[in-house]
Amino acid sequence: MPSKIGTIFNFNQLPDVSKFPFVISKRRDKILVKKGLFVYTKSNEGYLIGVIEQILLLNEYFSDALTIKSYNSNTNPNILKGLFPSDDFEFATAIVKCLGIIQFKNGDNKEIKAIKRMSYPANPGADVHLLDENVFNQFIGLDIKRGLYLGNIKVSNFEAKINMDRLLNKHFAILSISGGGKSYLTSILIEELLTRDTSYGNPAIILIDVHGEYLYLKDVPKLQDKVAIQDISYFQIAVPNLSAWTFRKYQDQISNVQVRELSKYIQKLKNDKGRKGKFTLQDIIDSIENESEGSKSTKQALIGWLSDLHRLTLFGPQENPFIANIVNQNQITIFNLANEISIRKKQIIVDYLCNRLFYLRRTENIPPFLLILEEAHQFCPEAAHSKAISKSIIETIAREGRKFMACLCLISQRPKKLSATVLSQLNSKMVLNIKNPYDLKHLMDSSEAISKEYADMISSLGVGEMLLIGNAVNYPIFIDIRERNFKSKIENLSLTDVCLKWEKTS
Repeated sequence: MPSKIGTIFNFNQLPDVSKFPFVISKRRDKILVKKGLFVYTKSNEGYLIGVIEQILLLNEYFSDALTIKSYNSNTNPNILKGLFPSDDFEFATAIVKCLGIIQFKNGDNKEIKAIKRMSYPANPGADVHLLDENVFNQFIGLDIKRGLYLGNIKVSNFEAKINMDRLLNKHFAILSISGGGKSYLTSILIEELLTRDTSYGNPAIILIDVHGEYLYLKDVPKLQDKVAIQDISYFQIAVPNLSAWTFRKYQDQISNVQVRELSKYIQKLKNDKGRKGKFTLQDIIDSIENESEGSKSTKQALIGWLSDLHRLTLFGPQENPFIANIVNQNQITIFNLANEISIRKKQIIVDYLCNRLFYLRRTENIPPFLLILEEAHQFCPEAAHSKAISKSIIETIAREGRKFMACLCLISQRPKKLSATVLSQLNSKMVLNIKNPYDLKHLMDSSEAISKEYADMISSLGVGEMLLIGNAVNYPIFIDIRERNFKSKIENLSLTDVCLKWEKTS
C-alpha cells in the first residue's frame, strides 16, 4: 500500500456521503499532493476511492484582520514573527470527491471484486493514501495489457490504456474547437488500432476524410500495406441497386406519383435480359423519353429530376469501388473528399457508403468495422431531415450498429450543430477544448455524464488535454494525449512557410 498522505478531519460540515476533507501531511519523499490525484481511505463499507478536487492552504494566524493590520504596520516584522510564529499555524487541506467503494477478492488488496456506491461518510481521523496504479486501472476500467494507449492520466501520470471493446462497441465522439487537436487524437487512435497485435482481434477501419488530413498514413513505411486511399473522383453508385424510393431520398422534390412511375421504368430495365442487370441513370432517362404512354408532365418532371442527379457524375452501372472487397480487418480505407466542394454530393456519398456498410455488416459479408466520420455536423446536423441526406442512416447506425458490431466515431468542432439524437447514442466522448457556451450546453443536454462542473473544466483544457467520459471508463478521467508515432510532413507547417514556398503557376 502507498504511504500515508493525510488524515481526515471535520471541516465545513464535512465529511458527508459525497465528499471528505483531509489535512495533508508534511512529506519528505517529494510526493506533491495536487488537485486531480486519486486517493483512498478505509471506511466502514470498505475502501473508499476518491479524487482530490480542491486544495486549500489555511493559516489561522492570518484569519483575523486586526492581526494582519498589526503585522503590516510593524516596522520590524521579525520581532512579531518571534512572538507569533505564523508558519506554525499554516496547514494544507484537500477536499476529496467520493467516487465509490471497492471490495477486494481474497483480502489481498490486489484484485477488485466489486465496486458500489457510498452510503456512509468517511471516518474523521482515518488515514488517506495515494491509490495504487494496479487498483486505479481496475477501478477506472483500463485495459493495461491490450488497451489503446492514448496518453497518460493527468497528475497521476499512469498510462491511459483504453479497452477497445468498451470504447468502440457503443460508439464514441471526438469533440473540440477548430485547431483543438481532434485530427491529432484521431491519428493516435488509428495508430493504436493498426499496430495492435492481430491476435487481439481488430476491426476494419473506414475513414471519411473531408480535408485530406490523413493521407500521410499511406507514406508511413510501417503502415503502407494497411492503408488504402479511395479517391472519390472515381466513386460510382450502382444504379441497378437503387430503388425508386432511394432516388427520392437524393432528390426529395419527386412526388409519390412520380416515384410509382419511376418504379415501373426501373423494373422494366431490370427485366431486360439483354442488359444483364446493368443500366445507368441515362438509360432510365432514355426509357422515360421513349415511352409513349403516361402523363407527359410526370415524365418531364422525372427527366428533370434524374438529369439533375446525372450531372453529379456519381451514378453508374456498377459500384466503384466494390465496398465488400475493400473492407478488411487490420486495415484502414480512407475516402478522400478533400477535392469535393458540393455538400450535397458529399452527403450522397456518405449516405450510400453508410447504407452499404451497414447492410454488408448485417449480412456478415464484411468484418466488424469502425466508421470514422470527420466534420460530422455536415452529414448529421441538428436540422430538418430534408437538409441532410445522410442523417437518417447515421442515426440508424448510432441506434442499432452495436448489435451488429458496426461501430461509429463522429468528429465535430460544433456539437451544437450535431444531431442530439446521435450525440445521445454515442456512449463515450473524448472532449478536448470547447469554449462556445451553446456547444457546452448542447453537450450537457445530450449527455447525463457531462455536468456543469465538467463543462467548466472542458472550457479550460489546454492543447493536448482531453476529458474521456462515458462507457469507455467507469469514471471520467483527464488525459494528457501522447505524441504521435508517425508524423505528417505538413504537421508543423506554418502560414509563413507556405507563403515563402508558394509560386504562382501560369
